Amino acid sequence: MERQKGSGIATFLSILYVAAALALLLGVCGWCYPEFSQRAKEVLGGWENGQVRQAFSTLAEGLEAGEPVKETLSESIEVLLGEEN
Repeated sequence: MERQKGSGIATFLSILYVAAALALLLGVCGWCYPEFSQRAKEVLGGWENGQVRQAFSTLAEGLEAGEPVKETLSESIEVLLGEEN
């Protein structure tokens, strides 16, 4: 079966249309529901002192200090999940 010449262009345009529709949908949700927009920013970027940033910091510091990867990863997961010793 041969691909038609226009099928690549049609696929690209379809992907472009879906991406534009998704961007518009998220824009409308952010405009109509500001709390949704704020929550999305928190999830994507993390809070200044959020668990994601703290866990990444723990991982980076442990690896820089030469600690074993298994131990450092375990500590990072504990910080991420909020489990304290």
